[in-house]
Formats: sequence, structure tokens, C-alpha cells
Amino acid sequence: MGSSNWFFPVLLIVAAALVAESVRQLRRRWTLVKVEGRSMEPALKDGGEVLAKRTRRIAVGDVVVVAAPDPALGWAELRRAKAPWWIKRVAAGPGDTVPGTDETVPAGHYYLLSDNPEGEDSRRHGPCPEQMIFGTMVHGF
Repeated sequence: MGSSNWFFPVLLIVAAALVAESVRQLRRRWTLVKVEGRSMEPALKDGGEVLAKRTRRIAVGDVVVVAAPDPALGWAELRRAKAPWWIKRVAAGPGDTVPGTDETVPAGHYYLLSDNPEGEDSRRHGPCPEQMIFGTMVHGF
């Protein structure tokens, strides 16, 4: 087998591997989440979509994609890999005062609120651990 006979198949395999790795890296950094329910109305409508980018730079006012808490245990049960995504707004960060109280948000946590007061959020489940947050919304559709 001459060098020209094996070069093209090897080149195709390398190109396919590079494309597969690029897609894997993009999926680790970005996610598209469907808005379910009315908790973020009027800003985000049920059935819309949110593009989020993984980041650790989270600020008050950001809309974040976060792993939903366990219905019974709340944020105490870290279940990021299996949990559905929630979309919430950051109302307070570590050391900030919890809205409407004189309590402070513990280190490594964020207080998340729905735009619609009927939605579930930190008012029910308490401050969210930072590791449960995937990233911030870049664009809503």
C-alpha cells in the first residue's frame, strides 16, 4: 500500500475526530433550554428558548440556567446531572442581603427569584449552591 492509499482515510478519521471533539466542547460550554411554565413571564414566555453560556461570573440581575432542586429536599440534594433546568434571575449573591429580609446569602450561594411571583424559587428552596448553576443567559428566543 503506497502512501497515497492510506493518507486520505487517515485524514478523514482525524477530521471526524476533530469535529466530534469540537461539538463536545461546545456542548460543555453552551446549552439551549426550553422555557417551561410562566415563572419568568413577562420577560420569557412558556415555550420560548434560552441560550446560556457556562460561566462562573454571575452578577445580581443575571438570568441563569440552574439545575432544579429536589422537590422534597430542595438544594440539599445535589442532582445536577439528572435534574431538569430552571431559568431564574439572580436577586442576591454571596454576602448580599436576601430581598425582603435582614438575612445574608451564605458564601458560595445565590438567591434566585422568578420574574413572576407565582414561580418556585429561593423563596421556597432557599439560596442555591453555586455549583448548581450552569451559566448565564446570553439570548432568549
